[in-house]
Amino acid sequence: MNIVGIDIGGTNFRIGLVDECGNTKKLEKVKVGSVFYLNDPLDDLVRKIKDFTKDIEYQAISIGFPATMNLNRTKVIQAPNIAFMENLPVCEVLEEKLQVPVVTERDVTFALYYDVKKYSLPEEEIICGIYFGTGIGNAILINGKPLAGQHGCAGEIGHIPVFGSKEPCGCGNFGCIEAVAGGKALAKIQQEFYPDTLIEDMFSKHSDDLIVKNIVELMANTVATEVNILDPAYVLLGGGVFKMKDFPIELFEEFVQKKIRKPLPLSEMKLIYADDEKDKSVVGGALYTRRKLRM
Repeated sequence: MNIVGIDIGGTNFRIGLVDECGNTKKLEKVKVGSVFYLNDPLDDLVRKIKDFTKDIEYQAISIGFPATMNLNRTKVIQAPNIAFMENLPVCEVLEEKLQVPVVTERDVTFALYYDVKKYSLPEEEIICGIYFGTGIGNAILINGKPLAGQHGCAGEIGHIPVFGSKEPCGCGNFGCIEAVAGGKALAKIQQEFYPDTLIEDMFSKHSDDLIVKNIVELMANTVATEVNILDPAYVLLGGGVFKMKDFPIELFEEFVQKKIRKPLPLSEMKLIYADDEKDKSVVGGALYTRRKLRM
């Protein structure tokens, strides 16, 4: 049975057809703004799905959102990097209009499900995924199940506050760590301080500059915070920032080692740098959906 997997990121929209073996049979990647441009984002989403699935048989849809969601994962609450995605009853509307089961989750949970399978990690553990892209995505699996929290909002490590920072964040708060670490912060620094440098060359040309080193240290702070709280068996690290040319991995790990509690969990810490496959959350969403629907 085929599943249509959708990954809505802060920048890109991916939609793919995944077969029962986890193979992507068809994949499309476009800018988010090319999908959502009318008055109703759910109507836009239905239109895009119908266009993609012309002459295609499928039995379910999985959608990953870069957002907080309600506890039973049927409604998008707030997406910090996509302002118009608030209070959207996704499953109710899409199931009525498309007449197939719709499973929704945070996009980062789908990415972590993919990576756990790819790297053959045991599910009877605490496993964390931290992905530095446009924002900072975070998912936590405990014995194979995503940690949702009391209201569905667990795992928002990108929104822990940084003392002294007044930087506005897309979530509406000020001083969140994702506003000063990772992709958005790097792009802002490039525009303000290095306008003649392409964003993809930032680490190649400026990794010795203090302002760039600060971003790397804040990324390490993010990881160390989660490790010190949860003491996970594995930490998956991914996202576009780690894959940028000449990203200073050694400097990042030096910062991480300075900030994680000693002797444990540091001496037993297992970091895995995950590949950034273009269909990761599309396939991960299909894996998650098959398990949830027992397909």
